[in-house]
Amino acid sequence: MSVFKGPLGSHTNFISYIALDNCSDYTRLCGLNRENGKDKTPDRFKEMRYFLNTIESFNNILDYFYYEFEDEISYENLKKFKQAVWRKYPILKKVAEIANAYKHCVREHKQVKQIGQLWAKDLQNPQIDVSINLTEITTSVGFNFPWPIKEHEDVLDEAFKFWINYIHKENTIDFKKI
Repeated sequence: MSVFKGPLGSHTNFISYIALDNCSDYTRLCGLNRENGKDKTPDRFKEMRYFLNTIESFNNILDYFYYEFEDEISYENLKKFKQAVWRKYPILKKVAEIANAYKHCVREHKQVKQIGQLWAKDLQNPQIDVSINLTEITTSVGFNFPWPIKEHEDVLDEAFKFWINYIHKENTIDFKKI
């Protein structure tokens, strides 16, 4: 890792200065919101935005690695390389699936929906809660945006640990030899 290459100059710099920092920012924001009792819809929307930044960053690391070492990798293209990595490290496939699901609504055709892949809108379940009290003749309406999604949080936590381990014990994981 060389600071002189900048945050985008190598895959290790991208991990250290972008991806892990995005995850730390997300975790910090969620912690502060819990601590301060901030759980309104705008707070949750902001948490989701930080989450998306993190999951996309984690998903992009393999691209950075592949193009940094393309001449040393035996796979003929990025797609085949990623498939091989995902077989060996399933957590990275889970990250890719979540990242792709969050963008399918905008980037894919209806055929994606027909083959069973999730769209972004399927990952959020906004709810309108209506309460009517006939005795006191009162009505209340509330909007609930359930966030975070526990399964996605678990994947994010596991991916964070994977990349921390990779950075600190880089020689134990060799993507070039997959």
